[in-house]
Amino acid sequence: MAHHNVRDKLTDEELEALEAPNPKFIREIPEIYSIGLAKIEAEEAEQVAREKAAKEAQKIAEQERIDAAVAQALANVGATKSTVSTPATVEIPSTVSSIHVDWSKANSTDLNVFYPGTASMEWILGRNHGGKRAFTKGDRCIACHGDEITDIGQAIVSGESDKELEPNIIPGKRGSFPVTINATHDNEYMYLRFSWSEGQHAPVPFVDGGKMDPEHPMKLAFMLATDDVEYADRAGCWATCHADANSMPDTPVKETLIGSDLASRLDLNSGVTKYLAETRTNIELRGRGGKALGGWDKLKDEKAINAVLSKNQFMDLLRYKSGAETVEDGNISKERNMHGGQGAEVEASLKAGIWSVIIKRKLLSDKIGDVSIEAGKVYNFGFAIHDDYSSARYHHVSFGYKLALDNANAEINVKAQ
Repeated sequence: MAHHNVRDKLTDEELEALEAPNPKFIREIPEIYSIGLAKIEAEEAEQVAREKAAKEAQKIAEQERIDAAVAQALANVGATKSTVSTPATVEIPSTVSSIHVDWSKANSTDLNVFYPGTASMEWILGRNHGGKRAFTKGDRCIACHGDEITDIGQAIVSGESDKELEPNIIPGKRGSFPVTINATHDNEYMYLRFSWSEGQHAPVPFVDGGKMDPEHPMKLAFMLATDDVEYADRAGCWATCHADANSMPDTPVKETLIGSDLASRLDLNSGVTKYLAETRTNIELRGRGGKALGGWDKLKDEKAINAVLSKNQFMDLLRYKSGAETVEDGNISKERNMHGGQGAEVEASLKAGIWSVIIKRKLLSDKIGDVSIEAGKVYNFGFAIHDDYSSARYHHVSFGYKLALDNANAEINVKAQ
């Protein structure tokens, strides 16, 4: 009854033929099933809406209790609430900004981010990923995994995943956590507020002092792209993640990078950064004959890369590091390029164990490498959080989601003020 796994003994072509749908088994879906499914989906959607409303009410009540406690404490020492602008429990003060938004008019979305380990685009498109076929046919990652994000993160971070996606275990590191995104816009700017619980510190056993990036307890980044970027429509920012990037399994040694002919065309001082497959002549997916996965060294010529940019084949990137007063603005194409772009503003704080990062970004830009956000269009969105002094691939990431202005069908519905 028990058998050895034979998938590794088959070619990709044989696997494709074996797993292809058999037309002989096609059956018409009974109407009663469709009606029942629609009823269940409606009930589930209603339950989600009730739970979301309850969470929002709980957050408001908690903030009111904090404010009341602060006011009482100040009154006891002869002060008044007007003498402070933030609760007494502030651990990292807000950065100075001019962001003024009526958040009661914003849309609120709760999403989970999870620990991905060494999962890359090459892994997603490889034979060890059971969802490869569905993904290549157009299914989004969240279509299969939307309800199991917590389980996936915990399996990877603990080393218990049969996919063997984390060789360097960090004891106590959380596998996932929920993030609330409030989204709104006016005539000129989009405003996104990310908030989540800080979590407990988990010292990294293979780093002196246990902190990978001691100067920055938190970093947050998000990417935007059009459907012109391959796989961005279903994987979001995962389209930029490759197995040969810095800290990934197939990253080249420093001597190889320094001695490469591409050292004059790519910034390799800190290793291989994220990049898009559109800027490479080939991406190794199978690793046959001992070949490293990825394609960092298969860079197209500059004329071809400029053509890629002109076709909107880039990921617009905004990144914030805790303690900074500005947002880093750039994009990812042949590499990560933090060029400054259109600029953005940030307000970040850590209060009562809750991180809050507000980013104010222009909707429209005439600069290459920036995605302009227009009414009536839908954009691909993904974000990552480096919590607990982490760096490189040791972060938490989201799946790919849809972002749009005043569109209830988008997961990130940016509502007008």
